[in-house]
Amino acid sequence: MNSIKIKLIREGMVTAAAVKDRMGRTLLAKGKTITGKHLKVFKTWGITEVSIMSPKGSQKIEEKVEEKIPVDPLIVEEMDKLFQFTDRRHPIVNEFYDLCLLRKVNLKNDGIGS
Repeated sequence: MNSIKIKLIREGMVTAAAVKDRMGRTLLAKGKTITGKHLKVFKTWGITEVSIMSPKGSQKIEEKVEEKIPVDPLIVEEMDKLFQFTDRRHPIVNEFYDLCLLRKVNLKNDGIGS
């Protein structure tokens, strides 16, 4: 069972656990095949990760998920200041923080950022 970020999930994958929203309502039961409609519902309800049964070719997905990018502590400090008045425990805010951090790191690595 792998917990995979929503952006890496594809149609045809099978859930390893029930997908629930923040209020505990089941959006998709365990063992169901994910469709495009389900992906849209997950994004609408703020689902950021889903537990997926391990298919034979799941190592490629795991490699993408486990891929780490070195981050300058000054960038983290700057991002923490920008997000200081937010609730980082909220899945959408946390995902937005991660996206902003990744963008900032990529800009710096490309020589565009300061």
